[in-house]
Amino acid sequence: ALEVGWQFRPDGPNPTTSDDYARDFHEVAELGRADSTRRRDEQTTQALFWTDHDLRQWNDGILALAGNRGLDLVRTARMLAMAHVAGGDAMIACFDAKYTYWFWRPYQAIPRADEDLNPATVADPSWVPLGGTTPNFPEYPSAHACHSTAVAEALQAFFGTDKVTFSLDSRITRTSRVYERFHDAYKDVNQARVLVGFHFRNSDLEGSNLGRKVARYVVRHRFAPVE
Repeated sequence: ALEVGWQFRPDGPNPTTSDDYARDFHEVAELGRADSTRRRDEQTTQALFWTDHDLRQWNDGILALAGNRGLDLVRTARMLAMAHVAGGDAMIACFDAKYTYWFWRPYQAIPRADEDLNPATVADPSWVPLGGTTPNFPEYPSAHACHSTAVAEALQAFFGTDKVTFSLDSRITRTSRVYERFHDAYKDVNQARVLVGFHFRNSDLEGSNLGRKVARYVVRHRFAPVE
């Protein structure tokens, strides 16, 4: 639905020499490390919840939502189309940005902090993320944030309100999480990607901003209201 993949390309990650970068660095270094003593048990569950495949999580959740709301076949198909076109285009835009900026992940940045020219960061060669193997593509922006925010924004447009109760499940943690608003889900994602040690917070926030812009464009230009 986008005209070009770089239509909503963000400005780029925080410079490694900045105070904002140092703040995000310390947050993920402390909360996202595998042996963190600051991360609470419920935060560990939250972090691992979103290491399941988010397309599967969202699709199952959307189908359950359709059943719970009593949607007919046509409205269910429209809801799925809005969510997945928005989510798909958000991922196109997200990976355009990822390979434009090629920013490093925490598992690279923290052990090699002596290379970032920031006196407020200190290298920790022993640091590993809670989530284990980090997804093999660049840091900025967060793909989970791009995708989940776009899907949530499309669902909000479909229902005409953000205030809709729904649930998602994880086959990793074997738990479900209930959300009272669509935006609560992507706020959960943004926190989880820091807690799992995969992203700096700025990448999550910028990913959500990108996903929101893409979804609103998709809805406005490809899913005009029908009678």
